[in-house]
Amino acid sequence: MSLKAILFLAVLSSLVFGQTDRQSDIREIKIPAGKSADLWLGVNVSGTLHYAVRTRDGKNKVNMWWVMEPLGNVKQLGLRASAGSLDIPGALSGSVSAKLRASATSDAVVLISEKVSVSNSITFHWP
Repeated sequence: MSLKAILFLAVLSSLVFGQTDRQSDIREIKIPAGKSADLWLGVNVSGTLHYAVRTRDGKNKVNMWWVMEPLGNVKQLGLRASAGSLDIPGALSGSVSAKLRASATSDAVVLISEKVSVSNSITFHWP
């Protein structure tokens, strides 16, 4: 089994067997000028992400986009400034997992918090 498959199963099991509704702590992601970074990854979850952007040049803007699996679809969100919220793409968008990415033209710090719940669960009955 590949490392990617093992990580996917580990994340999936933690979501299925973990809390059903949770509020996260605030995470800080640093993005060097001219680079991109992963801001958030969720598997089988729905909810909202809250973000705040701070950049060295004071414009407080980054370009954001979703990468949605299993098909690798990309949904451009464009420039996002200061602070806001994003709905996590779900099954209606054809997404089992969603990764939020961002790029910055100036050194940036993005603060992320989440309010998520498990989208779909399966109950297994053993004979």
